[in-house]
Amino acid sequence: MHINLKTLTQEARNNIKGLLELVFTHTSKEKAVLVYDENSTLSRVLSQAYMAAMPHAKLINFDKETPENILASFELLSPFDLVILVQSTSFRLDAFRMRIELFKKKIKVLEHPHLSRMTDEQVPIYINSLNYDKDYFTGVGRTLKTKVDSASQGVIDSGGETLIYDTPFEPAKLNIGDYSEMVNTGGQFPIGEVFTEAQDLTALNGRLNIYCFGDVTYKINTPE
Repeated sequence: MHINLKTLTQEARNNIKGLLELVFTHTSKEKAVLVYDENSTLSRVLSQAYMAAMPHAKLINFDKETPENILASFELLSPFDLVILVQSTSFRLDAFRMRIELFKKKIKVLEHPHLSRMTDEQVPIYINSLNYDKDYFTGVGRTLKTKVDSASQGVIDSGGETLIYDTPFEPAKLNIGDYSEMVNTGGQFPIGEVFTEAQDLTALNGRLNIYCFGDVTYKINTPE
């Protein structure tokens, strides 16, 4: 599949500007650090897009910098500054767990992990998913949470098989880009989940058709 990297980078830049403004309320008045690699199509597109959207950010190529210098750059940050992690796999600095340790310093973190798992066909889909529609995310997200939190039971119809949750659910968690009631600001992107689990797992009964699964190569496997 041929993909137009210039067009995708421009789209990614526009979507990123929306994330920075609407989700992270980040401006050029705060410091920013972009840590990236160039080991996958998606990491190259996103890193170039962030560079265009954030000309004030300090740039760190993870593969060309020492761990000591990366940590030293983090030490210069103040609470509510921003770190962006664009990772083909997942960055490791020995015992320093990047997102966790940065959160401890009240630093905002926008993380894109495991980008090498995306095929070239999936790159445009991933970039499109970064287009943050605040009204949609908050409207649909909170509506789903209201329905889940008030439900006395749930039914999954998977095409000829029925799985019944004869129990209420735990209060639904939202990952919709609203961090106003949370201790930390940021996390892994893309976002949009509304998730929960049964209060009583023994009240689960029935059957479920599973049409695909994630295999050991991190790809979707759909058996015949």
